[in-house]
Amino acid sequence: MTTSISNSAISKTEILLEAGTNEVEIFEFKIGDQHYGVNVAKVNQIIQRDQLKITRADLPPNGVLGTIPFRGKPVMTLDLAQILHIDSSNADPSRSLMLVTQFNDQVVAFAIDGAERIHRVSWKNFEPINSGFSEENPFVNGIIRIDEKLILVLDLEYILTLVNPRLGMTVDQTQLQRIEEKYKPRDHIKILFAEDSAMIRRMVESQLREVGFSNLQVASNGKEALNQMHQYIEQSQESGKPLNEFVDLVLTDIEMPVMDGLTLCRTIKKDLNADVPVIVFSSLINDQMIIKCKSVGANGWGSKPQVDLIVDIIDRLIVKGETEIGDLLAAR
Repeated sequence: MTTSISNSAISKTEILLEAGTNEVEIFEFKIGDQHYGVNVAKVNQIIQRDQLKITRADLPPNGVLGTIPFRGKPVMTLDLAQILHIDSSNADPSRSLMLVTQFNDQVVAFAIDGAERIHRVSWKNFEPINSGFSEENPFVNGIIRIDEKLILVLDLEYILTLVNPRLGMTVDQTQLQRIEEKYKPRDHIKILFAEDSAMIRRMVESQLREVGFSNLQVASNGKEALNQMHQYIEQSQESGKPLNEFVDLVLTDIEMPVMDGLTLCRTIKKDLNADVPVIVFSSLINDQMIIKCKSVGANGWGSKPQVDLIVDIIDRLIVKGETEIGDLLAAR
């Protein structure tokens, strides 16, 4: 299924998918002659570039154009053509747009060469990139094939980290130290962690182990995590032991190939009827996504890169036994 899109603007509030259907809507656009895509949930607005005044930065990092005014605030603007090393000199200037995105609790604008369409696809049709391609093009985290056309889905988090590491996945060490000194021990807490990005998976796993969560099982997508949950349930039934003897908590990203995190959560809670807390950890967390997290039965959620928040939520859910979402967030 495809949906046409206007070149003038798009509001992410206009496109709402039912949670847990394992579908995603990808906004397709062009840089030079290449077709790229991003999750519509990250798109805030699309603006004609000639309507904007870019304030150039003095000695900007590679790929940074400067800032644009957006809803009364300056927003950093990145040149995707420069970052991706694409020659876009022949692009039609009348189609030059500014793609304003919001993820990781940040608003960032990207210069693009034209809007194409919105495609609603299943995560099952999202092809993870192989290791060889990822080394050559680390900016892409997957491929979607539409009518024999390849759409490269960009890893905006990686691009942002590359341009300015301080804006990427970081940890509040002061907060983490405060948490580390509280609820101990943690090595008995068994966590199943689903995250498709190898970089983020390694970083989060390292931080969790640092504060005592050494009993970790990792999965690269929701389907792998679900298969592991089936094994835990089978072991529980065969042994007669409660499920929490095998797994205490599931921590999951949302955007993942094969099966997304919301579908994983819905399946665990409603199809498997498993009494296991699920925390959603994603760059997409906003008011609308929180509603979706609640609808699939999630026990907590946090926006990347706040690893310290996730640690706090795990402590409150498992160590202190809290269950109310309001209580989890009110303490922050």
